[in-house]
Amino acid sequence: MQLVGFPVVAGIVLLAFVANAKKSAHEKLDNPIRMASFAFSLVLFGYTTAMFFNSFADITTDGVAFNNYTFHDSYEWFPALGIHWTVGLDALSFPMVWLTTFLLPVTIIATWHEKNGATYFPTLLLMGGALIGVFVSLDLFMFYVFWELTLIPMFFLILNWGGKDRKYASQKFFIYTFTASVVMLLGLVTLYLMQPDQIGTSGKYGTMTGRTFDIPTLVESATLANQDGWFMGESMQKVLFVMLMLGFLVKLPAVPFHTWLPDAHVQAPTGGSMLLAGVMLKMGAYGMFRLPLSMFPHALQHFQLALMIFGMVSLVWGAIVCLGQTNLKKMVAYSSVSHMGVILIGIATMQPMGWAAALFMMFAHGIISPMLFAVCGAFKHHYHSMEIGAMRGMAKHSPWLATSMMFGWMASLGLPLLAGFVAELMLMVAYWHAYGWWILLPGLVLALTAAYYLWSMQRTIFEGGDETQPPESLHGEPVPDIANSEKLAMLLLAGFTILFGIMPWIFLDMMDIWTQNAMKFLGFGA
Repeated sequence: MQLVGFPVVAGIVLLAFVANAKKSAHEKLDNPIRMASFAFSLVLFGYTTAMFFNSFADITTDGVAFNNYTFHDSYEWFPALGIHWTVGLDALSFPMVWLTTFLLPVTIIATWHEKNGATYFPTLLLMGGALIGVFVSLDLFMFYVFWELTLIPMFFLILNWGGKDRKYASQKFFIYTFTASVVMLLGLVTLYLMQPDQIGTSGKYGTMTGRTFDIPTLVESATLANQDGWFMGESMQKVLFVMLMLGFLVKLPAVPFHTWLPDAHVQAPTGGSMLLAGVMLKMGAYGMFRLPLSMFPHALQHFQLALMIFGMVSLVWGAIVCLGQTNLKKMVAYSSVSHMGVILIGIATMQPMGWAAALFMMFAHGIISPMLFAVCGAFKHHYHSMEIGAMRGMAKHSPWLATSMMFGWMASLGLPLLAGFVAELMLMVAYWHAYGWWILLPGLVLALTAAYYLWSMQRTIFEGGDETQPPESLHGEPVPDIANSEKLAMLLLAGFTILFGIMPWIFLDMMDIWTQNAMKFLGFGA
């Protein structure tokens, strides 16, 4: 509860303080509000890190396996309907919670000089609190409330701090994701209503309805029912699977539901893009694992080929479109679509290693993609352009930015000893076991990934000769390098990318135990 309440309350208090101050004093409040937001974010990061070392909770590899939670709290909210404030952590949620608390202070550092900081930094805190709420919620009602709450701060981040087409991008982002969420809501309500009546049963069941929103209870019931048949019946399980997956596929996003993402990224401020790519997109994959995959294994088997097609099309389409981009940020946005295809393919393998690869890709991409967008933001801020090739010879004039770009690009294309390589290698092994020589297709796409990243680096960093070619947007002014705060953010992101590339077991061990447990309880073969 502290993980959710602390950033939300802190953000609201800071925004209320700014709202009650005179407009003439807002600029003077930028620095103290920024420092307070940064301090609060560090407290959150320190808290989750201490949890990992068992200072506040028992975060152990075996203790957070499938449908087994630690740091578990539950309070009655609407007992008549079976709605409870229920939170907990397992190997599926804890890495994402830690990632969110890590990215909050890093995002603040990377965007230290963002305009209107007195409202910008508290909005980031609100965003972080809502994201954590999604990952710790163990009640369907709570889960949906926090799912929708994440839209509000992101909408305002794009609308108030975005580019010239920010109104269009923020509206498109909201319409796409909210519409998909409504379909998901209908699925959640149907799941609630179709449960067997348990009136008179104590525990999480509603006193008036005899039904529950409690996710662990539903997963346990589904696991028992699926052993002898189809939980909810064959037709209903398939319908619910499709309804829930639609909401998650749009959020991920998968092709053809991806068109909102490039517009949102291109127009969003750097901090918005870092949290959007680093954590918010992963809500889609997280939701898949938490609900439809855990409760509807027979439907998953039925739609396995469809998921594989969605994943493969996203992987291939995203990579091909990247080759034709001239806007640096749009290229990185489409690369995210391609990498989300990797997650879907991992799920569709229905192999323990494939699921573990998908989980680790969620985590690794959550560290690498913020660095990519931090590079794009620095490029835009210092060069006043996002066009690939607008700056040639960056290595000579801006060595820090050039080095950060090269590192981020190499991490994203899967260079060995970096976090992305671990997930991609595991995926290829799982894919080979599931589909044999079809492995050549994703293998060729990985080569395409290297092509568009190397092409952009060649044009931006190395070309230009001795004279180089500073961007025309600078109008002859000296070519700057990134600020010290941006350097620190890049170093932190690069450091953890290396750390989890060399020692992936830090989180991979618990992910592996979770997936093996899931496969056992869901009845899938290893």
